[in-house]
Amino acid sequence: MKMVSIMNNLFKLLLVFSLILSFDSYAQKADVRVEISDLKSEVAKLQTELSTSNSKYENRILDLGAKIEDLKFELNALKRIVEQYRNSVSNNSNSTSLPQTSATEEATVEKTDTKPKPQSSSQCSATTKKGTRCSRSARSNGLCWQHGG
Repeated sequence: MKMVSIMNNLFKLLLVFSLILSFDSYAQKADVRVEISDLKSEVAKLQTELSTSNSKYENRILDLGAKIEDLKFELNALKRIVEQYRNSVSNNSNSTSLPQTSATEEATVEKTDTKPKPQSSSQCSATTKKGTRCSRSARSNGLCWQHGG
């Protein structure tokens, strides 16, 4: 009889121990689920920040590209002015009967002749209020939606 009572007590202890272990594993699963949920929300937040920063960088790259195009345009205009000046100096040295023009007059003439023309690129060829080239995408006529494309 004593052996049966020891076995019953041992069985009860084993049952209580297994319940404690199962409760502990359930609590651990709940903790893991909470951690997974927190990690998912952090990942979503980071993806949002990444897409925002990517669009900022893309816009900055487009702005820099437009500024590069403006600088190329100005450089070509300056090259033409220098070339005209050199030609006028060489022509004046060969013939003194030609009327002389100042460099500012040549620059004024050159500026009026070198207005931007619609380009085949995908960037709008219009000039903004700041005086820089528009950085929007152009339609078939070379202008964006805002500048009449």
